[in-house]
Amino acid sequence: MAHNIGEIAMNDMWMSLALALLIGVILYGLTRLFIHNWHRAALVTLVGLVFFFTYGQIYTVLENVSIGNIHLFRHRNLLALYGLLLIFTLYGIIRKTKKPENWTYGLNLLSIYLLIYPTFVISSNAIQQLLAYRSALTPITVKPQAVNSVRPDIYYIILDAYGREDVFKSLLDFDNSAFIAALRERGFYVADCSQSNYGYTEYSLSSSLNYDYLDHLNIDTHVERMALEQNAVRSFLEGQGYRIVAGASSYEMTDWKDADLYLDFDRIYSAVPEFEKLVMDTTVLRLVSDFNLFNVNRYANSDRRARILSLLKNLKRLPTEEGDLFVFAHFAVPHNPYQFGPNGEWIEDQPKDFKKAYVGQVIFINREILQVIDAILAKSETPPIIIVQGDHGPLTRIARTAAEKMPILNAYYLPGVDTDKVLYPSISPVNTFRVILNSYFGQDLPLLEDISYYAPDKNRDALERVPYPCLSQP
Repeated sequence: MAHNIGEIAMNDMWMSLALALLIGVILYGLTRLFIHNWHRAALVTLVGLVFFFTYGQIYTVLENVSIGNIHLFRHRNLLALYGLLLIFTLYGIIRKTKKPENWTYGLNLLSIYLLIYPTFVISSNAIQQLLAYRSALTPITVKPQAVNSVRPDIYYIILDAYGREDVFKSLLDFDNSAFIAALRERGFYVADCSQSNYGYTEYSLSSSLNYDYLDHLNIDTHVERMALEQNAVRSFLEGQGYRIVAGASSYEMTDWKDADLYLDFDRIYSAVPEFEKLVMDTTVLRLVSDFNLFNVNRYANSDRRARILSLLKNLKRLPTEEGDLFVFAHFAVPHNPYQFGPNGEWIEDQPKDFKKAYVGQVIFINREILQVIDAILAKSETPPIIIVQGDHGPLTRIARTAAEKMPILNAYYLPGVDTDKVLYPSISPVNTFRVILNSYFGQDLPLLEDISYYAPDKNRDALERVPYPCLSQP
């Protein structure tokens, strides 16, 4: 939990911690009804909690362990092993342990540590976020610009984990040329050799929205989220009188609820909140999810699905809004979980063929985004600026190497601008708003070298440069 603090709401984390504590208290109370020695009851409770809260995590680690085509740790095998281990452990505590108090003191200290550590990390993150809000991000110097009477709306549309056409072909055997051709027919410039600057959403978008690399910005590790929310592009455009518009995102870090116009989604109150679903899948309740008992996957995914469908609908009506708009729309597709088939149909059980499921969501969002673009272009009095980008490429279960993960879709609709003079095949997101501010707002920002960085586990200290292999091809 503590390692995902940039992607989820603080309230969700506190609620889950409180729920875990409540479960522990209830389990201890029930145990005391049958075991009168409180030390022994505490040991039984602790063991029960450990088994309950670790099953899903252990299964995630072991589920792909196999000999040949035989998977060794499917649920039926792991659950049997877990059950036997639990029975023997409880038997030892209840029947064999002579002085349970000798164990409880040490285990209590361990329990306190396991509770305090994530609490400390979460609290520390909250303080860092507060300080980041209070201290202004060091801005890149821009020239003063008079407010023009007629200016284009700006749509910045992010498709999460959307890769590049040539990678789709080589990695997925999927031909995406029809979608690319459709964008070009509508006047888009599509950068054929574009790569993300960073392989993770918060790093990538923090960089693009501040039109610089993270190491050049006055932000520390773990507060990229604040640089993403309170960014240089937003600050500049607010100074130009633009209204900031943001859609309901599936991730807290891109859910700008403080925007001038926040496009909320059509809530489904029977849905299981996404974070609670993530927590549930780390426990023995992973069984409920994997076997879709009580149709839980439909409920769990309906909230995320509703955000995507609502944002698609809301974008189509925005051209009728008054004022100059900067629209930030982050779609959590084709990123997993896989909820949409090619025609938008429900995907309830998470598929084993990740590549096929990913392609299905690509086909779905291709069609929907073209409809959004057509609506925006048809309804806008002043031709708008539209950027459609992937924040990074396909995920680890699909793309194994950085060379496969970094190439992205990067498409620009820049009315009134000779795109062949300001854009080029290898342009990366860090230069997106440098081009826009130069072309439409009289700025003179130099374009930066297009560089891709990647490191496993989001470790900024271990970032390594990823080559642009398509540049060296004839």
